[in-house]
Amino acid sequence: MEATQAGTVKQVAAKKLGLCGEEVQLVLGEDTVSDQLKAEELSGCMLKLVVLSPGSIAASVGNRIVVASGSTLKTSSELDYGKTKRRSPYAVGWNPTNADQLAICGKNLAWIHDFATGQEQFSRAFKGQGPSNFHWSADGRRLAFLNFRDVTVCDVNLGTENVLSQRSDVFSASFHPGGSCMAVGQTDGIAICDLERGSELHFFHSDSVELVQWDSSGNLLASGDINGTLRVLTCTGEVRWNLRQCDAARQMGLQDKISSIAWSPVDSFIAFSSSWGMAVQLFDANKGELVWKTADYCPFHALSWNYNGIKVAGACQDGHVYVFDGETGELHRSLELGKAVTSLSWSVA
Repeated sequence: MEATQAGTVKQVAAKKLGLCGEEVQLVLGEDTVSDQLKAEELSGCMLKLVVLSPGSIAASVGNRIVVASGSTLKTSSELDYGKTKRRSPYAVGWNPTNADQLAICGKNLAWIHDFATGQEQFSRAFKGQGPSNFHWSADGRRLAFLNFRDVTVCDVNLGTENVLSQRSDVFSASFHPGGSCMAVGQTDGIAICDLERGSELHFFHSDSVELVQWDSSGNLLASGDINGTLRVLTCTGEVRWNLRQCDAARQMGLQDKISSIAWSPVDSFIAFSSSWGMAVQLFDANKGELVWKTADYCPFHALSWNYNGIKVAGACQDGHVYVFDGETGELHRSLELGKAVTSLSWSVA
């Protein structure tokens, strides 16, 4: 008979608290106990069961915002905007530093819902065009909104705004982690803008770029264009990697643009999906190679990692939120929401 492992003991203890094993950890002194350790080796030891925060996944589906546990995918909250056309939500984004504040974009309005108070902290008129048309700064103080050829940077606490005019129609923006500049994807390429001066620092000519995102270090920038190419660039525009998609859609002459990109918060991996692809893929920006590809499901509209890069969630056209193992790409859990999920975001722990 196999010896009982500490992980089994942890699962049993968690269940008694109405939790799952991923939401707790065993601690001996100041050290976390490995799940693989034999339970008999812990006999007589004073252990602590520490409850972890898995964060929450917010998903936009129809006129609803559904919030679920990041570990169990059990629904914890739901916001229904079905009775007001002005607030029809299509995109969500958690504040990177505050797990109670969720930014929501609708057809004519953008606002922040504070789950701690149940109130709106901030709202402004906004006519967005897609789920990539707003972005939080890393410090959680500013939101960028995209509208035609402008990017409006709002301080959500002070209520001040700064407008950055661009060369062509804008599709996506990403604050640099340091907060001093912003990358803007647009029809003619990518602009790097100085936020304090409101001026353009660099411009990289390219195909029409619909997605941009900085990595956590601020040294690399990932972009996705309408031709289905995933690029990894330096701050000065040097192309490190250029991954062109070759799938059935392109072979049939269909435009398979990159639909979502998401850097892991702790390393050099990029999760991405394409508009005609049925799977999520992981790219290693250090080695320049694909790591894994999930099974086929349906096109994915958005991707988001949990805070420690262990899992990545996808908003799927088939009405599900899928959570995958960040190391292997294997399906971890899924949540059925009934209609196409247009956007999702995973909060900090």
